[in-house]
Amino acid sequence: MKTLLASVIVVLLGVWAVASMSEGFELLTSEQARRLDIQRRQPVVPNVRLTDQSGGAHRFGDWVQAQNKFLIVDFIYTNCQSLCRALGSEFQQLQRNIVERGLQNRVHLLSISFDPEHDSYAVLGQYANHLQANPEVWSFAAPASADLEILLQTFGVTVIPDQTGGFQHNAALVWVAPSGKLLRVTDYASGEQLLDELVKSN
Repeated sequence: MKTLLASVIVVLLGVWAVASMSEGFELLTSEQARRLDIQRRQPVVPNVRLTDQSGGAHRFGDWVQAQNKFLIVDFIYTNCQSLCRALGSEFQQLQRNIVERGLQNRVHLLSISFDPEHDSYAVLGQYANHLQANPEVWSFAAPASADLEILLQTFGVTVIPDQTGGFQHNAALVWVAPSGKLLRVTDYASGEQLLDELVKSN
């Protein structure tokens, strides 16, 4: 009986410890923590300088408010041969979906490179052409190198150089309100579902 009681106490203490560390089982991974943190705090996009695929310079926060649209953001680098290709394919589908639904005036796609040393506006322009991106719907941009860290921190993006000249990074879609607030982070496969929600809510 004592052994059983001791076992129960150990299990309960373990459950309590996990619940405490994970805020009631909510934060089970760093990615889940990132998503909950952004949804709760809703930070504002930093007003850093971005250069788009045409060479145009914008202050990020000012540009979002001037667009007055919901923004769907992903982070990429053009030399990526794996994850970014999947993100590119997802954005291609979202671009088609946005046009078919006539949502160009309400939703815009933005792919931000976290490799500004390589991804000049000319490189981003070639990449955009390769993906058949319509600039009215889908933009590409890179920050100044000095502004990269604050941009990644705000969006909760982790970028780690690998051993082959590339990067390992977390990938997801970040939804930004017309006001510039980050609303939520979702899997890239759920983009069309969120477009459905947007249409229904307005």
